[in-house]
Amino acid sequence: MKLIILATAASVGSALGPLAPSVSARDMMPKKLGARWYTGYQTAYPNGAKDMPDSPPESTSATLGDHDPKLFNFWKQINEQDDVYEVALARPLGIVFEEIAPLGAAPAGVKVIEVSEGSNAEKAGCVGVGDVLVGVTAVRYPGSAYLGAAKPERDIFPAHEMNFDTVVEAIGSNEPPECDDVILRLRRAA
Repeated sequence: MKLIILATAASVGSALGPLAPSVSARDMMPKKLGARWYTGYQTAYPNGAKDMPDSPPESTSATLGDHDPKLFNFWKQINEQDDVYEVALARPLGIVFEEIAPLGAAPAGVKVIEVSEGSNAEKAGCVGVGDVLVGVTAVRYPGSAYLGAAKPERDIFPAHEMNFDTVVEAIGSNEPPECDDVILRLRRAA
């Protein structure tokens, strides 16, 4: 199965043409983000993987919560692997992914089978055919109504066991006004 990530969401503005407002009310709203917001491996912890402590710190704040140990360790791995890199791309990405799964086996992630000419991925200059997606940012809204309005949190999740649908949902969750990009963590083709 192949998946083309050229345009993950249709734009109302493009559908309505000149009748659409140039700026929506949602775009004007200030970004109210949760306490955890992954912005890349070069950003200092707790918003990135730079200068991370040895173990996840226990939170003294109910709003931040403890950092899930599995996700914490996944964040740290970028600093330990020479063949893995991160790239932040605006949508549409311009990447064609193919699921890695032997017939009847559990999903083992996705790999890049094409980078579209002139795309955001090509302009980044680092995404190559054969690269394997090992992590992707996704936005979630933890909390519930009795705790007040849930604020979005963006984390980077391991993608090595994700199927196409999960990868597409993760990429699609990185949308304005909270997100201007999607962060992909990829392993270079051997």
